[in-house]
Amino acid sequence: MTRAATVPGTHEWTTEETRILVQAARWVPGQWLDGEWPLEVRGDGVDVVERPGSDGRGRHLAYGALLVHLEAAMRALGWLPEIEFADDHTESNRILRITAASRKRPGADDLAWFAAMSGRATYSCPGGPVLTSDEEPVDGVRVKALSPRQIRAVPKVGAAIARAIAPPDEDLDDSWSAFLVTTVSEARQHLLRAGSVAQRIRLLATEFGLRCTTVTEPFDSPKVRVSSFGLAGAPGIPQLVVGVHHARLR
Repeated sequence: MTRAATVPGTHEWTTEETRILVQAARWVPGQWLDGEWPLEVRGDGVDVVERPGSDGRGRHLAYGALLVHLEAAMRALGWLPEIEFADDHTESNRILRITAASRKRPGADDLAWFAAMSGRATYSCPGGPVLTSDEEPVDGVRVKALSPRQIRAVPKVGAAIARAIAPPDEDLDDSWSAFLVTTVSEARQHLLRAGSVAQRIRLLATEFGLRCTTVTEPFDSPKVRVSSFGLAGAPGIPQLVVGVHHARLR
């Protein structure tokens, strides 16, 4: 299969392609979507649509993770995805649309990420994934690497985050590390991007056979998020933490 231009709107998802896209969506951590089904598969694309509820912040973080899974599934199916975000102020309930823009043979990395979504490790070399400790991977989102000791020292929420990542019998300073994801605002696109960044960290770690835990609950309260602005030297509003255990899964 070689890359070729595709006229938008000419592709129709087959039954098998639709099944794979739906399965990719179901691999998003279940608690993030809270039983909702925000997808509409149509034509050559997939719409992620708003399902009103009490926790808009949590839904938008989840939809960001969902976007990563849809991208990975389309690439594994041999399509280059194109993403169109809806305007935050639009009256439509559509949040974004991801379209099969053009053909491209899936590479080893594409297939590895698809496998990681289901929890399968594919990278067998020694060592762990290279995760930059302090970077701004996308506009308005920053990631800060923190040690267990630094996490536990975080005011108000540090102990809860550490317990969620590693139970007391595993809570050794050299057994895990954490990645704090912050946003410059709580606009919908920044929350979507934060959820996407967190899920990319999870998939990268899973590809290397490492166990991950995503923690959002300690930051559910707006008061906690506001009071934690600039937490641990990472500019922005803390949204979630991804804990990565250093020992490989057997």
